[in-house]
Amino acid sequence: MKKFMTFGLASVIGASGLFIPFTHEANAQNFEQKKQELDSKQSEVNKNLQKKKEELSKLEAKQEALALKLKEIDEKALKTSDQIEEKQKENEKTKKEIKALKKEIADTEKRIEERNEFLKKRVRALQESGGSTKYIDVLLGAKSFSDFISRAGAVSTLINADSEIIKEQERDKAELQKSENELNTKLENVQTTLAKLETLQSDLNKQLDEKDKLFKQVKKQKGSASSAISELSSEADSIASEKDATIAAQKQAEKEAREAAQKAAQKAAEEKVQRQQQRQASVQTDDNSSNNDSGGSSSNNSGPSNNNNSSSPSKKPSSGGGSPVSNNVGGIEGAISTGSSIVGQSPYKWGGGRSQADINARRFDCSSFVRWAFASAGINLGPVGGTTTDTLVGKGRAVSASDMKRGDLVFFDTYKVNGHVGIYLGNGTFLNDNSSRGVSVDSMSNVYWKKAFNGVVRRVVE
Repeated sequence: MKKFMTFGLASVIGASGLFIPFTHEANAQNFEQKKQELDSKQSEVNKNLQKKKEELSKLEAKQEALALKLKEIDEKALKTSDQIEEKQKENEKTKKEIKALKKEIADTEKRIEERNEFLKKRVRALQESGGSTKYIDVLLGAKSFSDFISRAGAVSTLINADSEIIKEQERDKAELQKSENELNTKLENVQTTLAKLETLQSDLNKQLDEKDKLFKQVKKQKGSASSAISELSSEADSIASEKDATIAAQKQAEKEAREAAQKAAQKAAEEKVQRQQQRQASVQTDDNSSNNDSGGSSSNNSGPSNNNNSSSPSKKPSSGGGSPVSNNVGGIEGAISTGSSIVGQSPYKWGGGRSQADINARRFDCSSFVRWAFASAGINLGPVGGTTTDTLVGKGRAVSASDMKRGDLVFFDTYKVNGHVGIYLGNGTFLNDNSSRGVSVDSMSNVYWKKAFNGVVRRVVE
């Protein structure tokens, strides 16, 4: 009996003292292995994340450098366009001057012909009166000394007059020839310069196209890098969450193991007391009494498990349309009047117009100029320091180029898409602040602006 009870006690102690620690140790090993895997994965993700951030930083620097280069080429293209326009006007003016000179040459030739006819008539008259084409014959035909003197005076007068006429003809011919040569040289120079400018503009347009393609390519690469960073960041957060969950699960398992060990020890102690009581009871009974001792008991302990799953909805950024359209119709003329008041008096400044000092000195770039002009008329198109072509293109509502009217904002693809903005005035002209001439009124049919305009028009006042 004693041997049986000792075996039972050893079995219970074995179940509570050996089995539970063995399970806890195995779980601890699993948890440690899981954490090591997560640490390795997290390290790899962070390494890739750092690489992508460095790549994004380089792409941003490259994009900024390309934007500056595009702006520089764009400014050259605009200045070249203005020079071409001036040379075209000069070319037309020179052609008109040549046309007028040719008419003058024709008139002079006509006068020369008339003078020749006059000389011919004079010679013919001398022939009829003196019978000879030679002035000496006229003198020798004198009938008296007084007649000779008279004829000599007449001949002298005629000779001087003819000589003066001949000299005048020669001067006219020489002057006309000189003027014609000068104008032809001028026309040739103008056309040569114009050809060079057109070639330069063509080269600049090619450079703009090439740089624009590269700019878009870098922008695309930047977008891919940003997406990769976002995905890697999400993966890093997920690994961190999983790691936290693993650590929490490990702590919970350790807690449950401790509680289970405590319960098992308590149960073993209770069973030990029970067996002692039974043994004492059996000693007090007779040896022939039946042993009703039952020393086995079973218990099923299952530790609690807590699974906390929480999810927080992610808020998608709302994609809005344009800002509310202003109904301050009178403000259109006020904005145009204010903007027009500094035409030719306000030099262009990249990034200007975003401080009170710049505004007081009338130093703007294209977007800050438009904002200032409308603000002066009580129409708010954005904050002083945060208004750009990118923000202005979202104001008001879009209208087609065929329906645009005075006061609409017109956008041009210069060094970037919608890189320049102006206020449409009507009759194919617009008010703007550009790097070539500062605040000015320009024609949308100008070769540069015509190429850069792709029909983006926003109506900010109804």
